[in-house]
Amino acid sequence: MAKKGRLGLVLAFLLISGFFTYYILNAKPPSASAKTETNITIPVKQGSYCWDGFLNGGCKDMVEPFMMNDIEPVIVAPGEKIEISYNRKPVKVSKEVMVWSKSQLDSKSVDLEDGTFVAPQQSGTYAVSTHGNWKRGSASHVFFIKVI
Repeated sequence: MAKKGRLGLVLAFLLISGFFTYYILNAKPPSASAKTETNITIPVKQGSYCWDGFLNGGCKDMVEPFMMNDIEPVIVAPGEKIEISYNRKPVKVSKEVMVWSKSQLDSKSVDLEDGTFVAPQQSGTYAVSTHGNWKRGSASHVFFIKVI
Protein backbone atom coordinates (compact mmCIF):
# COMPACT_ATOMS: atom_id res chain seq x y z
CA MET A 1 0.00 0.00 0.00
CA ALA A 2 2.88 2.37 0.71
CA LYS A 3 4.16 1.99 -2.88
CA LYS A 4 0.77 3.01 -4.30
CA GLY A 5 0.69 6.04 -2.01
CA ARG A 6 4.16 7.14 -3.07
CA LEU A 7 3.33 6.59 -6.73
CA GLY A 8 0.19 8.70 -6.31
CA LEU A 9 2.18 11.49 -4.65
CA VAL A 10 4.81 11.43 -7.40
CA LEU A 11 2.14 11.54 -10.12
CA ALA A 12 0.32 14.38 -8.37
CA PHE A 13 3.60 16.30 -7.99
CA LEU A 14 4.43 15.83 -11.69
CA LEU A 15 0.96 16.91 -12.74
CA ILE A 16 0.98 20.03 -10.56
CA SER A 17 4.54 20.99 -11.51
CA GLY A 18 3.74 20.48 -15.20
CA PHE A 19 0.70 22.74 -14.87
CA PHE A 20 2.70 25.50 -13.17
CA THR A 21 5.59 25.17 -15.61
CA TYR A 22 3.22 25.53 -18.55
CA TYR A 23 1.65 28.67 -17.11
CA ILE A 24 4.94 30.22 -16.02
CA LEU A 25 6.56 29.63 -19.42
CA ASN A 26 3.49 31.05 -21.17
CA ALA A 27 2.99 34.01 -18.82
CA LYS A 28 3.79 36.52 -21.56
CA PRO A 29 2.83 36.76 -25.22
CA PRO A 30 5.13 34.93 -27.62
CA SER A 31 7.98 36.86 -29.18
CA ALA A 32 8.30 37.42 -32.90
CA SER A 33 11.34 37.49 -35.12
CA ALA A 34 11.93 38.89 -38.58
CA LYS A 35 14.70 38.41 -41.10
CA THR A 36 15.43 39.51 -44.62
CA GLU A 37 15.88 37.16 -47.54
CA THR A 38 19.62 37.85 -47.19
CA ASN A 39 19.34 36.39 -43.66
CA ILE A 40 19.77 39.67 -41.76
CA THR A 41 17.91 39.64 -38.43
CA ILE A 42 15.56 42.57 -37.83
CA PRO A 43 15.00 43.53 -34.16
CA VAL A 44 11.32 43.13 -33.22
CA LYS A 45 9.58 44.93 -30.36
CA GLN A 46 6.48 43.82 -28.46
CA GLY A 47 3.42 45.83 -29.46
CA SER A 48 -0.02 45.98 -27.84
CA TYR A 49 -1.42 42.77 -26.43
CA CYS A 50 -4.12 41.11 -24.34
CA TRP A 51 -2.90 38.02 -22.50
CA ASP A 52 -4.33 35.64 -19.91
CA GLY A 53 -1.53 34.86 -17.44
CA PHE A 54 -1.76 32.47 -14.49
CA LEU A 55 -1.47 35.10 -11.75
CA ASN A 56 -1.75 38.18 -13.89
CA GLY A 57 -3.51 38.88 -17.12
CA GLY A 58 -4.78 41.87 -18.96
CA CYS A 59 -4.20 44.17 -21.86
CA LYS A 60 -1.38 46.58 -22.53
CA ASP A 61 -1.49 49.28 -25.18
CA MET A 62 1.80 50.41 -26.64
CA VAL A 63 2.64 53.74 -28.25
CA GLU A 64 2.36 54.33 -31.97
CA PRO A 65 5.17 52.63 -33.90
CA PHE A 66 7.21 55.73 -34.69
CA MET A 67 7.13 56.76 -31.04
CA MET A 68 9.17 53.59 -30.36
CA ASN A 69 12.35 55.37 -31.32
CA ASP A 70 14.72 53.06 -29.45
CA ILE A 71 14.98 50.61 -32.37
CA GLU A 72 17.19 51.34 -35.36
CA PRO A 73 15.70 50.40 -38.74
CA VAL A 74 17.42 47.66 -40.72
CA ILE A 75 18.37 48.58 -44.28
CA VAL A 76 16.60 46.51 -46.95
CA ALA A 77 16.43 46.63 -50.71
CA PRO A 78 13.23 47.74 -52.49
CA GLY A 79 10.97 44.71 -52.92
CA GLU A 80 13.09 42.50 -50.65
CA LYS A 81 11.25 39.60 -49.01
CA ILE A 82 10.99 39.69 -45.21
CA GLU A 83 9.99 36.64 -43.18
CA ILE A 84 8.15 36.90 -39.86
CA SER A 85 7.95 34.02 -37.38
CA TYR A 86 6.96 33.44 -33.74
CA ASN A 87 8.64 31.40 -31.01
CA ARG A 88 5.23 29.73 -30.36
CA LYS A 89 2.91 28.89 -33.22
CA PRO A 90 -0.21 31.09 -33.30
CA VAL A 91 -3.70 29.63 -33.57
CA LYS A 92 -4.36 32.36 -36.11
CA VAL A 93 -1.91 34.78 -37.68
CA SER A 94 -2.96 37.83 -39.63
CA LYS A 95 -2.77 37.42 -43.41
CA GLU A 96 -1.42 40.94 -43.71
CA VAL A 97 0.98 43.34 -42.05
CA MET A 98 0.42 47.02 -41.54
CA VAL A 99 3.16 49.27 -42.96
CA TRP A 100 3.55 52.87 -41.83
CA SER A 101 5.74 55.33 -43.66
CA LYS A 102 7.58 57.80 -41.45
CA SER A 103 6.60 60.57 -43.87
CA GLN A 104 2.87 59.70 -43.74
CA LEU A 105 0.45 59.30 -40.85
CA ASP A 106 -1.70 56.54 -42.33
CA SER A 107 -0.81 52.90 -42.83
CA LYS A 108 -1.20 50.43 -45.69
CA SER A 109 -1.95 46.75 -45.39
CA VAL A 110 0.44 44.45 -47.23
CA ASP A 111 -0.35 40.78 -47.90
CA LEU A 112 1.50 38.20 -45.85
CA GLU A 113 2.01 34.87 -47.63
CA ASP A 114 3.47 31.95 -45.68
CA GLY A 115 4.86 34.41 -43.12
CA THR A 116 6.60 36.52 -45.78
CA PHE A 117 5.88 39.95 -47.21
CA VAL A 118 7.59 42.19 -49.74
CA ALA A 119 9.21 45.46 -48.62
CA PRO A 120 7.95 48.66 -50.27
CA GLN A 121 9.52 49.77 -53.55
CA GLN A 122 9.74 53.42 -52.52
CA SER A 123 12.73 54.64 -50.46
CA GLY A 124 11.99 55.62 -46.88
CA THR A 125 11.76 54.46 -43.28
CA TYR A 126 8.86 52.17 -42.43
CA ALA A 127 7.34 50.63 -39.32
CA VAL A 128 5.86 47.17 -39.85
CA SER A 129 3.27 45.70 -37.49
CA THR A 130 2.10 42.09 -37.40
CA HIS A 131 -0.60 40.43 -35.31
CA GLY A 132 -1.31 36.91 -34.06
CA ASN A 133 -3.80 35.07 -31.86
CA TRP A 134 -3.01 32.28 -29.40
CA LYS A 135 -5.21 30.29 -27.01
CA ARG A 136 -4.34 32.68 -24.19
CA GLY A 137 -4.62 35.98 -26.05
CA SER A 138 -3.45 38.13 -28.91
CA ALA A 139 -0.38 40.25 -29.54
CA SER A 140 1.15 42.58 -32.07
CA HIS A 141 4.82 43.10 -32.82
CA VAL A 142 6.61 46.00 -34.51
CA PHE A 143 9.88 46.36 -36.39
CA PHE A 144 11.49 49.01 -38.56
CA ILE A 145 13.03 48.88 -42.01
CA LYS A 146 14.72 51.49 -44.16
CA VAL A 147 14.35 50.97 -47.90
CA ILE A 148 17.22 52.46 -49.90
